[in-house]
Amino acid sequence: MRFWWGLLGLWLALPVLSAPDWQTQAEATNYRETSRYEQTMAYAQRLADASEYVELQDMGLSPEGRQLKVLVVSKDRAFTPAAARATGKEIILINAGIHPGEIEGKDAGLALIRDMVINGKQKALLEQAILLFIPIFGVDGHERFGPYNRINQNGPVQMGWRTTAQNYNLNRDFIKADSPEMRAWLGLFNRWLPE
Repeated sequence: MRFWWGLLGLWLALPVLSAPDWQTQAEATNYRETSRYEQTMAYAQRLADASEYVELQDMGLSPEGRQLKVLVVSKDRAFTPAAARATGKEIILINAGIHPGEIEGKDAGLALIRDMVINGKQKALLEQAILLFIPIFGVDGHERFGPYNRINQNGPVQMGWRTTAQNYNLNRDFIKADSPEMRAWLGLFNRWLPE
C-alpha cells in the first residue's frame, strides 16, 4: 500500500516537477552569481519559445564572433519597427551590459520579462508599451569573467570586464561609433526609433 501512495504522490507532483524553472542565475544563487553569455542567450531563447509575445532577434556580431541579441516583447506581436509603430504604443529600449562588470541590469531585465510573459505578475506593462531589451551589449567584455574585475563592487562573485575585445568603452562610443557593437546598436536604434 505504501508503494501505491508513493506512486500517487509522484503522479500528483508531475506537473510541478515538469514545469520549467524560470529563476535567473542571479535569483538561483541569492544574487551571488550572474549567468554567462551562453546561459543568458539560452534563457532569452526559452522566453521566446515559451511566449508568443517575445521574439529574440539578432542585431549584430561582436569582434570575437558573438551574436548581439535583442528581445522584443509585444502583446500585439509587433516584432518589426513598422508593426510596432502601427500599434501606437510607446517603444522602450533597455540596454543592459554596456559595462559587463556592472551587470545587474541584465538579471533584472530578464526577471522583468519573465514576470510579464511567464508568470503574469507584470503583464499590465505590455498594455502600454513595446519593450526592446538588450541583455548584454558588451558581449566580449562580458566573457572576460573574473573575480577581480570590480573589486569595489558588492557582487556578483565574478563578472565581466568594462571594455570590448577591441578595448572600447561602449558607454563612450555612442557618438564616434568606432566599435562594431555600437554600429549595430545605432542601426537598431534608427530602425526602431524608441522613446
